[in-house]
Order: sequence, then C-alpha cells, then structure tokens
Amino acid sequence: MKQGNQSFKREAVYNQKPFSKPVERADVFVAGIGTVGGELLRQIEPGSELSHEFRLIGFCNSKLALINETGVQQTAFVSSALNPRPVFATRWDKLIEQLVAIRKRNGQNLIFVDATGSREVALLYTRLLDTGIHVVTPSKLANTMPQRYFDELVKLRENGALFRYEAAAGAGLPVVQTIRTMMQNGDDILKISGVLSGTMTYLFGQLENGVSFSKAVKLAYEAGYTEPDPRDDLSGEDVARKCLILARTAGYRLDRESFEAEDQTPSALKNVNLDDFFKGLEEHDAFWEQKVAKAKEKGCVLRYVGTVERTGISVGVEAVPANSPLGSLRGADNQVSIKSRYYNQSPLIIQGPGAGSEVTAQGVLADMRDVLR
Repeated sequence: MKQGNQSFKREAVYNQKPFSKPVERADVFVAGIGTVGGELLRQIEPGSELSHEFRLIGFCNSKLALINETGVQQTAFVSSALNPRPVFATRWDKLIEQLVAIRKRNGQNLIFVDATGSREVALLYTRLLDTGIHVVTPSKLANTMPQRYFDELVKLRENGALFRYEAAAGAGLPVVQTIRTMMQNGDDILKISGVLSGTMTYLFGQLENGVSFSKAVKLAYEAGYTEPDPRDDLSGEDVARKCLILARTAGYRLDRESFEAEDQTPSALKNVNLDDFFKGLEEHDAFWEQKVAKAKEKGCVLRYVGTVERTGISVGVEAVPANSPLGSLRGADNQVSIKSRYYNQSPLIIQGPGAGSEVTAQGVLADMRDVLR
C-alpha cells in the first residue's frame, strides 16, 4: 500500500444558517430507478408513511422521464409507457427547466435525488443548486471529482440549496453526518479508519470459514453483494472513493491521484470476460489459502481497510487481531472509527450494514430529512 505524501490543510467546508425554520414538505424528483432509486420510490410514493413529508413529482431512467407537479406513483411509469403523452424522452436540459418552473410555482423545497451513477448527471449538480434545487445522491462520482468541484458543491449558497451525500460513503450509516456535526461543534478530525466495503467483509469472512477465494467471490456475486462485475469491488476503487469523500468531509484537501488502492484482482484476469474471470480465479486459491493461514498463526484475520490521516490515505488488505472490533465483523457489515481532538483516548465507532438497497435508501432519506430541517 502506498500513502500520499501530500500535506493536508484542515478547512471547514460545511456551513449552515442557524435556527432555520423547518419546512413541512418537499417535492422530490428521482433520477435513476434501479436498485437504490427503485427502493426509494417504494418508500416515498403516494400512500406510503413518508408521503406526508415528501411529494414524489417525477422520476426517470436513462431513456424516459415522467413529471407531474401534483404527484406521481411509480406504477404510473409502467402504465404510461403504453400511452406516451405523459412520458417524454430523458433530456437533462428539459428536465431541469421543468423542475425549476415547478419549484417557482409551488414555492417550496425541491430535492433532486441522483441515483444514476452517471458522470453527465453529476456534472449538472452546480446548475441545479444554483437554481435553488437541493441535490441528494448516493453516487460517489461528484464527490471524487477534482477538489475544486467538491468545494463548489458544498459551499453555502444564498438561495439555501444544499448538497448531501451520506449514502455515498456509508450506505445507511451516519458517517458523513457524524463528521460534519463534530466539525460544526469545533472538533478536529485526526484519523478515520475502518472497513468500508460490505462486499469485502463478506468475502474475507468466507475465507476465514475455509471457503476458497474463487468460490467466495462467486458466492458474493450470487448473493448480490458485489457490483455486476466483481472486479469493481476487488480493485479497491470503491473503498478508495469512500475514503476520499470522508477525507474531504473532514476538511482535508486532496484528489484521487494522491494515493493508491491495493487491487486484489489478478493482473491476468483484469481484461477477460466474466466467465473466464471466475474460472481463472481458481489458480489463485492457494495464494489466498496461505495468506489466511499466515494471519491465523498470528491470531489475526484479513480485512480490507481504509485509513485517512493527515499524512495521507492508505487502502488495502491488513491482518487485524481476530478479537478486535474489525476482526469481529461478520456478514456484510462496515465499521468506521473516528479519532478526533475530543474523541482521542477512545475513538467514536459506527458499525452496521454496509450494503443493500434498503439501508442505502435509508441513507438517502436521512439526507432528505436533513434538507427539510
């Protein structure tokens, strides 16, 4: 593992207007209706327990969009597809124009939820925010673009529009909100470390139980814990981006190029098709069996750990004591330890599920409620 040598300058990037009057309800548009976006629609659609807080006025996928400022149901998208009049092709310029007009007419908060994972959409955030539309996203893309773009997203705007991204770093765990609150209370974040990939927790848990590496990856894939291509998890890029997001939230200024993540994908299998990838993994089972055994001899287990400090970020496999908090993780849990000026002798620890559409949607909802407050 390599650590960046860049020196970090702590900078308070979050500001809020104190004693703002709570708003009872907000309009919501959801871009991206896949795993997370679809679950969010289910939780806030008309008739749900949350519909008194959030009025769903539209949603879209990459091809079609539906908007109705008086409210929509997700079933309407399917039925309306047979009748093209209420549905139009997804054109981002047109969408933004309609959302701005609705916000002006209704005179209340409007939240744009980006669950697309699209770079094109991520680059629209500043335009949305500058028109007074709040942006909430579980996507890591915008937060890991150049530092100057992140600075632009989180700055205090006169129109009150907010950018929130809790689910991008902790799924449903309140990691970003905790760091933000600590900083607003005058604390100084010294170190953030832990396991930030439920997929990797599951994978190494299987290795501890004697399952071969190739079978463990296949099991994680079949259980839906991995990305559609497991190499996206094994590369460590997911954890690297989460570490960068948490570092920036803590006020450290750096870009992705300043550190590396330890890639667990065998080099010979990086560019083959998925079937050949799974077959080729068997050749590396002995390597992982030896690595697990070596850690066990020392009373340790393997975990994929990310660490953020003033001296840099490190991301990779570590052998940790089996009876330690990280060593005790099971299933697809994540755990984040936050050491600060006030939490120095005993760090603050946040633990819970690190994967899954329901908990991730809960992280998005937490941000939406934060906007209402």
